[in-house]
Amino acid sequence: MGAGFAALATAAFVAATPGAALAQDATYASDNAWVPELVQAPAAWDTTKGEGITVAVMDTGIGDHPYFDDKDILPGYTVFPDEEDGRGDTDGHGSAIAAGVLLVAPEATIMPIRMDTGATDFGSSGDSDDEAFRWAVDNGADVLVVPWVINGTGFSGEEIEVLQYVIDKGAIIVASAGNDPAGEVGYPGLVPGLVTVTGTNRNGDIWFDNTTTGPEVVVAAPADEMTAPVPQDPTLGNTELYANVVGGTSMGSGIVGGVAALTWAAHPDLDASNVIQRVIQTAGDGSGNRNEDFGYGLVNADQAVHAEDIEEVTENPLGYPMGEAGASGATPDDAASEDPAETEAGAETGGPAAGGAEANKESNLSTIIVVAAAVVLIAAAIAVWLVLRGRSRKNAVAAEGGPFGPNDGQPQGAYQQQPAMQQQYGSPPMGGGQGYGGPPPGPQGYSSPPRGQQGFNPPPGGGDQGAPWRPSDPNRQ
Repeated sequence: MGAGFAALATAAFVAATPGAALAQDATYASDNAWVPELVQAPAAWDTTKGEGITVAVMDTGIGDHPYFDDKDILPGYTVFPDEEDGRGDTDGHGSAIAAGVLLVAPEATIMPIRMDTGATDFGSSGDSDDEAFRWAVDNGADVLVVPWVINGTGFSGEEIEVLQYVIDKGAIIVASAGNDPAGEVGYPGLVPGLVTVTGTNRNGDIWFDNTTTGPEVVVAAPADEMTAPVPQDPTLGNTELYANVVGGTSMGSGIVGGVAALTWAAHPDLDASNVIQRVIQTAGDGSGNRNEDFGYGLVNADQAVHAEDIEEVTENPLGYPMGEAGASGATPDDAASEDPAETEAGAETGGPAAGGAEANKESNLSTIIVVAAAVVLIAAAIAVWLVLRGRSRKNAVAAEGGPFGPNDGQPQGAYQQQPAMQQQYGSPPMGGGQGYGGPPPGPQGYSSPPRGQQGFNPPPGGGDQGAPWRPSDPNRQ
């Protein structure tokens, strides 16, 4: 949606004085009413509006705005050491994406993850970007919306493993495909296992003039011109509440994040893989067929929430970044062992990412340990009884070299089984056997990514955040 915020000075604004701010709040929903209608969200609202599901917006943060006043917005996280949390947005992109999620799932919880300022001089903040993904899922995010693209094919190592980590923890990653019709899907959308989103116009047709398509596309969502909230930061000098923006697959990814939230809230017993399964099997005409332009088709919130007889799956139907489930060594219930101070947000939200098949494995392990302990105690009691019973014959038994004689060593019993049981349930080893599997469909390779222009820069000194995002940026859409 870059061009919208790059042209704020000439965009068609909806003006409002501070005293009229709350009265103008209906503007966002009314101007964009075509979006939830196109994805049939109102029919899903009879069942759920996304309550209990936490959606992390991995972007420029979220600023203050009347539209967010009655919404559930967490403090979130920032990669910049001089900032407290993600509740600041000097660009507007992150605020617009968060509003898009809430346009479809108005009662979802939003977690702002500020990992960029919107400046055009992209460098790389390296590990801090990967840490942002880990922080989001470790602190309760159920769905991560990634409304940006880094162009190129050289991604491997930590860039791939961190996506695997998020998926192994039980969350869903929704990524935009890009806004370059002549380009290829970029990172992270090109990676298997992610719900990669292309864009449609107001008629629900693929917007070939302004969106990227390709074999990695999973679903489509509205990406046409929309009204967006303008962050009300006094230091920015904004006097308007809303601006018309060009749109793009950034907005589409937010819409799909909202649809995923509705689906999971309606089916809290499902794991992430089966939420994805419902979203893709009910998209488009519901046939389950996929092509390079549309993926499975335009998302359908009503059907994703209400459809029956959707075949359940045991693994992510879109595959995995590293080739197989669990390759990162993480499990959905790892958060239980984290420092409580680090998982406070997760404890508050209690979303589906806190459970899943791995939690059932741990429950089964606990049962096995309890049963084994009971067997050991019974065996010990029997041994003591035998010792007491045979005490009158102790001398004779010792002379004959009986089972409790000094030369016989320790008695053989259930204790020998414990080490083997512990090994069976250890964490998967890193390195050997956990390789990256085959490359994703298409020509993308997984060599080390070039640094420099392929990531994010901390905000430059002096408070100047640089120009907003533009479609012409070579590495970012």
